Parts: sequence; structure tokens; C-alpha cells
Amino acid sequence: MFDFKFKDNSVEEIDRFVEEVLDKINATSGSRRKLMYRKGHCGTPEPKGSYSVTYGYTNCGYISPTKYRKEVQGMKHIYETTILTHHPELKKIFQDLCDLHSPEKIVVDQVQINRNWIAPPHKDGNNVGFSSIIGLGDYTGGEIVVEKPKEHLEFDIKNKFLRFNGSLYTHWTKPFDGTRYSLVFYEHKMTKKK
Repeated sequence: MFDFKFKDNSVEEIDRFVEEVLDKINATSGSRRKLMYRKGHCGTPEPKGSYSVTYGYTNCGYISPTKYRKEVQGMKHIYETTILTHHPELKKIFQDLCDLHSPEKIVVDQVQINRNWIAPPHKDGNNVGFSSIIGLGDYTGGEIVVEKPKEHLEFDIKNKFLRFNGSLYTHWTKPFDGTRYSLVFYEHKMTKKK
């Protein structure tokens, strides 16, 4: 269980959040993310020690022949991701991070947690509208490239949020050195409030 509270909005507190929360998450990418990485990187498997996991909801309830995800009450065929079931307290910590550091209001619904994961060029298939991403950790490089019709824009997201429509524009991560986390906050199309 994570028991973390931000004291203020300083970079030192972001570093403490990385050390006390993100560094302690024990996760591995699911099959879909591993396949995305392999396809996007010409057959290269995901590097050891990297992962991309969703904190929130999924439409995939089956994990293994003896393991199923917890179904969300009142939502047919929507399940909690394993990390949400095991660590519901992370939602408040993520919300506090957004409240302290994002220039736009973010209501935490879904969070893609990436560790040392170099996203290949892609569009987000399950996101609705805008996403907000922040890069955290001790790293250099790792800019986000967003491909618009007539230009490629590069953004340094280290310790700062970037808001863009990942379902509309192809985007990817440039190579980096060090340990890099990125948190992507978005709304899943299947849980969108009507």
C-alpha cells in the first residue's frame, strides 16, 4: 500500500514521488503492449526492466485460466486493471500530482504508467479527446514527437505536462538515457460518461 502525500509543488517533491511510489511499482506489460512495442520497433522485444501498464479500466476480464479481473459494478464487460485492484490508493496520489502540476484541470480516470518504455509511432485507439502526459525520473532525452499534417513538433515533458489529442495525431518517444517514467492521463472510450 502506498502512503504518499505531496508537501508542495516543487521538483524535489516530484523526485520524492518517483522514489517512493513509481520506483516501487512492480509491474510487467500485458500482451497487447508487448506486441505494440515489438511491432513498432521492427521485431525488437521490450527492454528488460521496462513496462507499460494501465491504471484504471479495461474490457479484458480474462488474465489466465485461473485468474480473472474484478468486474466494475454497473458497467457491463468493464473490469478493473490489476494495478487498480491492488492499489486503489494511487488514484488520490495521481490526482494530487495533477492538481499541483497541471495547468489544465485533469480528473483522473485512466493512467498509462510507462517505465523506460520508448513508445513507437502510434495513435491512441481507446482514448477520448485530449490526453495529458508528464515525464518523470532521472533521464535525458525522451522528448515526445507529435506529427501534425504539416509539421513534427517535439516537446520536452520532463516534470511538466503536455496536453494533446493522441487519438488524432501520431506520436512517439525519442530515445533517452537514464530511468524515465511517463504518466499519461486520459479517458477511456468505454467508460466515457454520457
